[in-house]
Amino acid sequence: MIWVATCLHDTRARAENSNPSRTTSSENGVRVEILEGAPDQTNWDFAPPDLSETYGEPAFGFDALPTKYSDYGIKVDRAAPFVFRAMSRITLPKGEHRLLLRCRGAARLKLDGKLIAATKFAKLNADGHEEVPDLPVVAEPELRYPQPGHFECLTNVVFDGQAHDFTLEAVIGGKGRRPELGELTVSVALAGQGTFHLLNPSLNTATASRKSRPTGLVPYTEQGWTAYAADRRAHWKAQDKPRRATAAFEEKKYWAWRHELARKQVADPQLRCALPPAVPTATPVHNDIDRFIGARLATAGVITAPLLDDYAFLRRVTLDTIGTIPTPAQIESFLRDSSKDRRAKAITRLLAAPGWADHWVSYWQDVLAENPGILKPMLNNTGPFRWWLHEAFSDNLPMDRFATELIQMEGSVYHGGPAGFDMATDNDVPMAQKAQIIAQAFLGMQMQCARCHDAPYHDFKQKDLFSVAAMLKKEPQAVPLSSSIPTNANIVVGRVVNVTLKPGSKVEPEWPFQAVMRDDLPPGVLRRSADSREKLAALITDARNERFAKVLVNRVWKRYLGWGIVEPVDDWETAKPSHPELLDWLARELITHDYDLKHIAALILNSHTYQRAVRPDGSLDRKAEERLFASPARRRLTAEQVVDSLFAAAGKPFDSEEMNMDVDGRRPVKDFNNLGQPGHAWEFASLSNERDRPALAMPKAQQIADTLTTFGWRESRQSPLTARDHSANVLQPAALANGLLGNGRITRLSDDHAVTALALVKRPLPELVRAVFLRVLSRPPTDAEAKLFATHLEKGYATRLVEASASNGFKHVKARRAVSWSNHLNPEATTIKQELEREARLGDPPAERLRPDWRERMEDMLWALINSPEFVFLP
Repeated sequence: MIWVATCLHDTRARAENSNPSRTTSSENGVRVEILEGAPDQTNWDFAPPDLSETYGEPAFGFDALPTKYSDYGIKVDRAAPFVFRAMSRITLPKGEHRLLLRCRGAARLKLDGKLIAATKFAKLNADGHEEVPDLPVVAEPELRYPQPGHFECLTNVVFDGQAHDFTLEAVIGGKGRRPELGELTVSVALAGQGTFHLLNPSLNTATASRKSRPTGLVPYTEQGWTAYAADRRAHWKAQDKPRRATAAFEEKKYWAWRHELARKQVADPQLRCALPPAVPTATPVHNDIDRFIGARLATAGVITAPLLDDYAFLRRVTLDTIGTIPTPAQIESFLRDSSKDRRAKAITRLLAAPGWADHWVSYWQDVLAENPGILKPMLNNTGPFRWWLHEAFSDNLPMDRFATELIQMEGSVYHGGPAGFDMATDNDVPMAQKAQIIAQAFLGMQMQCARCHDAPYHDFKQKDLFSVAAMLKKEPQAVPLSSSIPTNANIVVGRVVNVTLKPGSKVEPEWPFQAVMRDDLPPGVLRRSADSREKLAALITDARNERFAKVLVNRVWKRYLGWGIVEPVDDWETAKPSHPELLDWLARELITHDYDLKHIAALILNSHTYQRAVRPDGSLDRKAEERLFASPARRRLTAEQVVDSLFAAAGKPFDSEEMNMDVDGRRPVKDFNNLGQPGHAWEFASLSNERDRPALAMPKAQQIADTLTTFGWRESRQSPLTARDHSANVLQPAALANGLLGNGRITRLSDDHAVTALALVKRPLPELVRAVFLRVLSRPPTDAEAKLFATHLEKGYATRLVEASASNGFKHVKARRAVSWSNHLNPEATTIKQELEREARLGDPPAERLRPDWRERMEDMLWALINSPEFVFLP
């Protein structure tokens, strides 16, 4: 066998011999091994670490790893650096074939134990002044371009038609480095064939004939790799859920015992709550919620608003459960169901949909002040524990376990575990910040003022906050100099402001709320008796205290009805509930149903109270105890709902840049997070950089972030927040009517636009108008609307289609010189990003299959629907 290696991008192939045991393919084709705990060095001179995990992949193409979980089902980091090893026994046809190795860092490819290709260890700690690399050169026109920071080695090998063992090894991560594979691939171009395919056992059946190409393989082209990588990411994301369940099998038993204990505790006669009251026969009742609400309405002599029609109901409940407008398929399926309980069945389907997790993440990001920076930590930055939030709601984690995992702050700090909540950078007493967030989120206690002095308008002392902080710290908490006010400050707020803790003094970890909540715990609840974090979590979630359950159900109620039973939902100091018996009953339902938030959601969504039409009186801001809920409040879509629904209406992906300013992975993770490729609005983060350097700009992502910000999204969450400012402002209609996102992407009928696909179907014009209305506003048009838009679109409708041009369908992505933190201070980097900005401002290219004059008419219609108030308000 003869081989010749040509390594590009300053890499070299080193001849090495080794004698590994014969490799075997996994049932998926390629066996993968992860060996954790390699030495942190820039050479291969070390003994292989012990095997940690093995699994199968279909080909030598890797950009995603299975997630590692602790015995609690929480994401944890692998011991880095680790060796990634992939092996398979493959037969290639006789002849001289080209093998291409690509890796972001050090990798080596062996054939029957002999080294045939290698890439070098990356140079770390780039300072930003490096040269912008030249345009990448590819071996074949259709070959995917190498990504920023990647090295490659091209090797010619003569094969004899027999089976041989291929072994790929790469060193991943390092101390303080992100443990990412990048784009780790081995591809092959068989003799006489120009296209490279990912190396895999399917090549056993391939021939080297110039007249045929291998079938069932993955072409290493832009389109081929994009589809393959997306499939593998989806595969491992789907595998995360059963992997979590397997890892936490024993933990689940503990929580089953806790929930059985909770049911026994609230069965105590002393903790009984009121039963649903009797109501007049004329009172509309779907479930017991309507009895509690109806009794008050009957006493007040107030008539309820009527039910929403089916179209409005489905739009509202879909937005409230999964955060986006319903698809036309969901609408048609709902309408085809003629059963009396079709609304209840729709609610059940929606609560089981993946979007349930996506919709709740953004809410808890605000409430828990999840504040990860892409570039360099700022005040109160956290780790990106958003991934734990998403996993928790994907698993429908019981809310007492949810709070406990957050409070214990274990797992991965930088890669998506609740330990990311532990961080509060540039804060001299971070656990006081966390204590305030936890008290506000789960107990409705506003303790912010106690950071520096006794709260003048709340019954909290400094010691209360610092006692909780000490429990979180697991040791006495020192009071910093900043937790005080000068004696000569002469602060007047209507009450005396007292400072009862001296800077430098220490506060012991102890439960400070004995006056309002119990401080004893049943045997067996604590598994680590010396762990004050576990004790804090257990006391907060103790079923006998009930405050935790009441605060949570009140949060859900406000989210779906617009007002809480208690207002404000995060500050119960002097608040009085409008329906105290209903609040008690809902809390009891949460406790006795394993703290299942979906159970509470189902109760509320199925009620007549929720399904009523909006009336002006439902939105009146009055005292909480006077609110009757004859009608829900008028609610505007959240920023995330607006953006996700815009893209849902257009049927397009975000197609934005990766949320990462260190794309070649050469800086420490403590300075640069990689938040991945956004697929939902909650996955964005602040795009600002310390000096607004244009070379670090993300033009496409910026358009989406600007729209989110206009509608109330906080790109920086330095402090917790429950209710955003949803006041109307002039920027909101301007963003949709004239903004780059609205005009350049959402209303531009490009080839990948859903409305373009609708327009390409031959059908009567009224059917097209109806289809567009269902897609955007979730309802058919009125007669007047149908006539108006049919008249507008009629001219040129019969001749709107243009014959597709004859081509092979191959469209190469435009080559780009790679800009990253490594070279962002180079003037060329700024020039390149400015060109990208110009292209982004032009928007998506218009569809070639539609005549421009008619296409613009349809864009006018789409623009009108998107910019109607109906689009941005819930029915």
